[in-house]
Amino acid sequence: MVFAVIFAVAILGTQLGQIAALKVALYAEGTKFFIRSKDLPTSFKGSNYLRMETTGPYTNGRRTIRVVFVRHGQSVWNSIFNSINGGWPARVVKAVVRETVDFFTDPFDSVMIDSPLSSKGVKEANELADFFRGAKGKVSFDPATSVVVVSNLRRAMETALVGAGPRLAVTRERMTVDSSLQEGSRNIDAQTLSTERGKLAPMRIGGITDPRDLKNVFNPYLNDGGKVIGSDVYFRMDIFLRHLFGGSGHDSLVPASGGSNAALKEVIVVGHSGYFRNFFRRFLPASSTHIAKKCKMQNCAVVAFDLVHNESNGELTVDESSITVLYKGFK
Repeated sequence: MVFAVIFAVAILGTQLGQIAALKVALYAEGTKFFIRSKDLPTSFKGSNYLRMETTGPYTNGRRTIRVVFVRHGQSVWNSIFNSINGGWPARVVKAVVRETVDFFTDPFDSVMIDSPLSSKGVKEANELADFFRGAKGKVSFDPATSVVVVSNLRRAMETALVGAGPRLAVTRERMTVDSSLQEGSRNIDAQTLSTERGKLAPMRIGGITDPRDLKNVFNPYLNDGGKVIGSDVYFRMDIFLRHLFGGSGHDSLVPASGGSNAALKEVIVVGHSGYFRNFFRRFLPASSTHIAKKCKMQNCAVVAFDLVHNESNGELTVDESSITVLYKGFK
């Protein structure tokens, strides 16, 4: 027993041991969240009437912002648990080997925790880039009136980096990382590695192999870190909406080129299918039977709509007639 303790202490004193200890802590935190969290309630019991400090071009007491939802590509987690076919055993073996290597070599890489894109997901993101190359007129490329905002989960960040690349080549913007867009899920794949407020974990994203270069393409000023036990996906939606319509505060969304929230007309949101479906379920009329309330968006699908805020009573609604499938669609 004594020798075992001495050996454990010796291992922890090495770099490999320290990395392994950090990974154990991440898994422990993820397990606790899975057990105790109710991140995705069976139904929404809150209010769509949100009072907030407002600014911007309200016409007859209403402000409309065009929102473009972009779902991320397939993640490694999804390739293992949501895609059972002939190639499944090989994917499982590959994931186990990679996770074992990462466990001892890289504290900020994992195929399970904050699961990244799979090889299929990378392909889908590149196909999304093909759509963006011809998307002028469908998706705004104007940095003075629009912005790309992305979840702080790696699969969304990589999808944005690759898929929205043609826009980034024009705007030269730093995409806003917003933790309020995290997926509604208790699973460990939806636990972010970027847990420090206002910062990103030193990780590799897509073609960015030096973490110091992340700051050139991502702005994490709206990253508040990981999800908290006691809150849920609908609470995060409230936060996102305050970022979107909430006036001139330090936590408001602004156009890619800077300026004020009042100039914002379109927001390109790269995020998650569960979050998006529950957003539509919440803000479409209760009587609506739109497919967006029943089905998830396909991998890398692009769907646009108008989101309307009523300044007098704070009500937020999705204009059902404005919902437009720009790429792929629902499944």
